[in-house]
Amino acid sequence: MITNLKQTLRKLYAFRLINYGNTAYQHITNDWHFENVPTELRELWYGQDVVSFITLSIAYDSDIDRMSHNELVRLIDNECSLITRLEKVFSNLEK
Repeated sequence: MITNLKQTLRKLYAFRLINYGNTAYQHITNDWHFENVPTELRELWYGQDVVSFITLSIAYDSDIDRMSHNELVRLIDNECSLITRLEKVFSNLEK
């Protein structure tokens, strides 16, 4: 069970970084110098909220191996929440 949670967290973390990070933003918008980043997206990237790129960053992949069941579940929930919010913002960028 805990192995599955670790794998899920790793997959969600990678999915978020690949699809909703700075590079993904640049490719979608052609805003190579980040001159027109929406405030909501900037907050999701750099905000001090419980659910942001900064606060959900994992320093080392090996840190996941030392997390308890409850920590893993909490981080998976937070990742899902952040991804949902990012999907909404990014879907508006593409229009």
